[in-house]
Amino acid sequence: MSSASTSRRLGRAAAAILLIGLASCRPGGTKACTEAACGDEVEIKFEPELVAPGRYHFIVDLDGVTRRCSASLPNPSQQEMMPECLIRQGDGSLAAITIPRMQPKVVALRVVRDQAVLSDTRAAPIYAVERPNGPDCPPECSVGRITVGIKEPTPEVHR
Repeated sequence: MSSASTSRRLGRAAAAILLIGLASCRPGGTKACTEAACGDEVEIKFEPELVAPGRYHFIVDLDGVTRRCSASLPNPSQQEMMPECLIRQGDGSLAAITIPRMQPKVVALRVVRDQAVLSDTRAAPIYAVERPNGPDCPPECSVGRITVGIKEPTPEVHR
C-alpha cells in the first residue's frame, strides 16, 4: 500500500470522526446521545500478569454460578472460545478475565497452571457505573473490578 493511499485513508478517518463529533452537537449546547452499548460485567485483573508458559484454567464462582475458561501461553490467541469468560491478553501474557452479564456480590476464583494452583481467592468486586454515551444518556452499566494476586509455586527441592 502506498503512503499516498495511507494518507488518504487517515484523512478520511479523521474527517469521519470530526463529522460524528459535530453531528452529536445540537443547537443550544446540548449533545445528542450516541448509541454505544454496554453490559454489566466483572473484570478480574491479575497482578502480576500471567507470563509463564503452560495451560491455564480459571474457575470462577459468582454467587453460586460457576464459569470456566482456559488459555495457553505462549499462544494466548489459541484460547478456547467461551462466551461466558473473556480473556484479555497483555504483551505475551494473560492480563485479566471478564465475565459478562453478571453483577455478583462475591467472586471466588481459582487459577491453575498445569495442575499448580496459582491463586485461590474470594473477594467482593468494587462496582462503578459506566455510561458510554455520556452522563445523561442511556445505557447505564455496572462494572465490577477485582485485582487478584498471583503467586508462583515454589520449586520442590529434591535431596
